[in-house]
Amino acid sequence: MTVMSTQWEEPLAEPHIFLSFTDSNTACTQISCKTVSTALAQTQPCVTRSTASGPDHKSVYFCGAQTVQADENAMLGLCSVTFSVFSLLVSILPDTRTVYELTKADRLTLFLMKLKTGMTYTALGALFGVHRRTAARCFLTVLDTLFTQTRCWIEWHHRDDVLSTMPECFKRHYPKCRVVIDCTEIPAERPASVELQNLMYSNYKGNYTAKFLIGISPSGLVTFISKAYGGRATDAFITVDSGLLSLLEPGDVVLADKGFPGVRVDAAEADVILVMPPFASGGNFTAEEMAETYNIASVRIHVERMIQRVKNFNIVNVRLPIELHDHIDQVMHVICVLANLQSSIFKQCEY
Repeated sequence: MTVMSTQWEEPLAEPHIFLSFTDSNTACTQISCKTVSTALAQTQPCVTRSTASGPDHKSVYFCGAQTVQADENAMLGLCSVTFSVFSLLVSILPDTRTVYELTKADRLTLFLMKLKTGMTYTALGALFGVHRRTAARCFLTVLDTLFTQTRCWIEWHHRDDVLSTMPECFKRHYPKCRVVIDCTEIPAERPASVELQNLMYSNYKGNYTAKFLIGISPSGLVTFISKAYGGRATDAFITVDSGLLSLLEPGDVVLADKGFPGVRVDAAEADVILVMPPFASGGNFTAEEMAETYNIASVRIHVERMIQRVKNFNIVNVRLPIELHDHIDQVMHVICVLANLQSSIFKQCEY
């Protein structure tokens, strides 16, 4: 039998509850149970945690196209394209998932991230939840599709089109300029064969490279890309061998840097004017040479910005793996297409 009673033998600061228990042998035990007053309880600090606040730590995750499509800054940082360009490229890809489990938006994101960051297939596979070989096949398939679909997006501009879109700085100094040319080199892994090693070794870079001639119109668009040459090839040889001179018309002006003096004879035979920064005679520039150097630099600086856009795709800055050596022409073409799809390098007031 259990009996509960409350009693006070003398005034207490706080009420007590006495519990009395009697077992079958009539033994009785009383226990004092101190209670906590409501007023006292309210003075104690109360720590609460909202169930809606989430976990104590930040969850880290990457959801491919879903992640970059949620933030244009993320898309520019990881893919180097805007939302509108991304949508355009997605529309080009086939809407099929028979080969890969990734959607075409995810396949495009993987492809663009490879171009922009130069990440390995292993790293991309970890991010997209696929094997590195699947990531490699995905990249090459998208590359082949975009190359095929955009072959005509890099085109040689007619002389009238060049003149009608020529910025003021070109009109002022070189109104007959048709194209600005420059060679760029891409570091590459050492090829397997000795023959390719000899062709690809660049004395200038001290490494194995693939070399391209890029032609840029005065308006800042890439209008010519040569095939890939080994780093051993000279700028002059590439210019002549690539067929660029055959696209020019008599009276056209071509701007180049100091690496193209060997083109002068071939340019003269085509009745084309090659303009390069002058070489100092006797170690000092004349006033006329200084003015010419300044004029060339004032227009080439804009073209250098376009070349920098190409080099912002980090795949051309890291050593090109051997498995991509056979695809380098396609890679460079797509990169130049993406560079052309960006906003103009000139402000509206400069036209």
